[in-house]
Amino acid sequence: MSPTSWKDILIKEKEVCNQIIFTARKLNPQFTEDDVSHHLVLFFDSLYTNLTWQWEEGEVVSLFETFVRLLSKQFLQRLGNFVPLYYQIIRECHPNLKQSPNRFIPYLSNAISKVEDGKKELYLKRGLSLLPKIQTLEEFKIVLGVLYWASGKPEYREVVKSLFPLLGDDLKTECKKILGIDETSIQSPFVPTTQNQTPKGSFHFRSIPGYTLFGGTFTTVPKLYGNLGNVLVSSGESWYQLFVDEFGTSLYSIEPPMSPTITSSPTSNIWKQILTQKLDPNSISSSIEKESYALYTLKHSYQLYLFYMGRT
Repeated sequence: MSPTSWKDILIKEKEVCNQIIFTARKLNPQFTEDDVSHHLVLFFDSLYTNLTWQWEEGEVVSLFETFVRLLSKQFLQRLGNFVPLYYQIIRECHPNLKQSPNRFIPYLSNAISKVEDGKKELYLKRGLSLLPKIQTLEEFKIVLGVLYWASGKPEYREVVKSLFPLLGDDLKTECKKILGIDETSIQSPFVPTTQNQTPKGSFHFRSIPGYTLFGGTFTTVPKLYGNLGNVLVSSGESWYQLFVDEFGTSLYSIEPPMSPTITSSPTSNIWKQILTQKLDPNSISSSIEKESYALYTLKHSYQLYLFYMGRT
């Protein structure tokens, strides 16, 4: 007897499927059956590619509900030109990932939805490049986090650095090849200096917008503080925690700290030599200096200024 196709199962459970669609339409008037018709075959055929077992009927109906939920939330519609990359990942992933499809699909979809629109294509293409080395759902979850970090979310480094060693050796090698990440480099926000190496001549410069009219959040000139190893920024009555690394910058609003420490002037001769190439040292109002990076604010500027060791 030949295996029952997903189409036959959905036809058999037509009343349940119709109720799922009816509920989705009530919750979201933008939901259309045209979207269902356009994506249904693509979605299920991608899932069934390289499948080495038969799903239970209940699993298939549950997958249909997951599919309708993705459409109801406009996830597939918003992917636009990147929809083929999404389905390609589903088609080409290791069959082990499809053993729990109602975990696999939400993991993938939720991760993609968090990525900024301008970075989705690179995120998906990097995922496809690493996909042949991913053999378990746990590895897949870790890689999704690593890729999210590498898409410009430095706060996620703390999350993934303890999980990265759990990846297989081949997958780690591929991460090193594609992302420049290994178990050593992931421990530091920037490329650490080696013995007898100085930042001079190999640094990068990045300005971080602060003024609200230019995409920032500061309403007054900011100042940098250190607090328990964290980088904090004050602007008027507001306080933020700043995360920076080679891949990007993130700023989160926080409650005012108890006893932050401000550094009012540069202390390192090495960083002084470097910042004079871009900034006036006499204009520095606060600074945070580390071995592999330095942050500065200026007396009359809403921006933050970052110098760092790195490849990008």
